[in-house]
Amino acid sequence: MKRVGLKIVLLIGLLSVGQMAGAELPRVGSLVPAVSVQRGGEIMLGKGGDTRQPWQAQWPQSRPQLIVHVAGRLAAKQQLDPVVTRLARTPWVNQQVGLTTIVNTDDSIWGSQPFVEHSILKSKKHAPSSHFVLDSSGVVAHQWHLQPESAAVIATTAQGQIVFFQQAPFSAANIDQLLDRLQLAVKSDLNSSFH
Repeated sequence: MKRVGLKIVLLIGLLSVGQMAGAELPRVGSLVPAVSVQRGGEIMLGKGGDTRQPWQAQWPQSRPQLIVHVAGRLAAKQQLDPVVTRLARTPWVNQQVGLTTIVNTDDSIWGSQPFVEHSILKSKKHAPSSHFVLDSSGVVAHQWHLQPESAAVIATTAQGQIVFFQQAPFSAANIDQLLDRLQLAVKSDLNSSFH
């Protein structure tokens, strides 16, 4: 009996190691770790209503990117308030930076997922050029080792190199640094397009 129990413990341990092997915390200076969302997916608006399609981080892009990852909880959304407020007062970000919001609906309070999805759909209708991704299995948080019940912000160059990464909480200094790094990425992107 003890041998069976030991084998089960070892098997669970090996499975955990196998799952973590592909996981990688985003690091400044590295490329965005590869990830794809099959369950849920990116919200697409069309004449017949909204649909979902699989999403994956793809590079290069036409401009620098801001990726916001948030658990499907009000508390996690509130952690982003200082970032969102500052971005709303910084018009060049909307004009020169692509925005993708990934909502981990697997990390939501039981029974609240439909309300979270409705809120994200409303956001997509309000900002149709932004990308909104529903991650129903929490694969992005798992693959990127993100904190549960929390929020994270990643800024990248158009080529996918990370120039800023921060998990909540977000201080005024963090947000200053985010905007500085994004502005440098925008300038670098503009300079490279003229050569």
